[in-house]
Amino acid sequence: MKTRLPRFVDCICLKGYSSVFPRRLKKRLLIAVGILAGFQVHGQGTVNFSNIGLNAPVIDALTCTPAVGGTTFSVALYWAPVDPLNPSVQPSPAAFRQQGASTYVGGLVNGTYLSPGLYVGGTVTVPGINPPGGMGWFQVKAWESAYGNYYEGAVASGGQTGVSNIIKLGTTGDPTVTPATSPVRLTGISPILIPVLIGFPPCVPEPSALVLAFCGAAMLLFSAWRHRKN
Repeated sequence: MKTRLPRFVDCICLKGYSSVFPRRLKKRLLIAVGILAGFQVHGQGTVNFSNIGLNAPVIDALTCTPAVGGTTFSVALYWAPVDPLNPSVQPSPAAFRQQGASTYVGGLVNGTYLSPGLYVGGTVTVPGINPPGGMGWFQVKAWESAYGNYYEGAVASGGQTGVSNIIKLGTTGDPTVTPATSPVRLTGISPILIPVLIGFPPCVPEPSALVLAFCGAAMLLFSAWRHRKN
């Protein structure tokens, strides 16, 4: 003969289980959220988003001069993670995502406009870099500001755009330590030609007056030498 607990005992047990189970589930959810938050906080790297001193200006390809300052052109920093199994393999263009806010080329910084072709976007924190201060692939993209706040929107709208080369930084700044290490410069980044002209030769900087004078003097000496020889 089977023994059955009284109904009131059965109800008390179910009530106790129903009150304990949500507490356990809530505790596990809080632990999971804490772990994810820990990954977010600790997986970071910082970069100095600027081309000052890097000989990498934004160039107007129609005039072969540094892009006009003000609000005409915008730039943004893009990042893609390094594959730990293939750290030397450059990721596809689709893997890059904008990091931080965009900034103007030749924009206003601390009350003063930058020289044409230069940009300063400040320190950009990349949350996806792991371990903190680790490696990352980077690229800078430029576009006409009138065509939107993002590079992708300018491309879709037919605005003038351009991109730098893709570089890999072996380290980035680590904001998780005390004191934090300094943001890393974009060493190796290339100039940006905007717009990209398909089928046209790249811009060649005009020679300086000193170079022209030297070449002219050399031609005169060579001509005098040939005349004397003949």
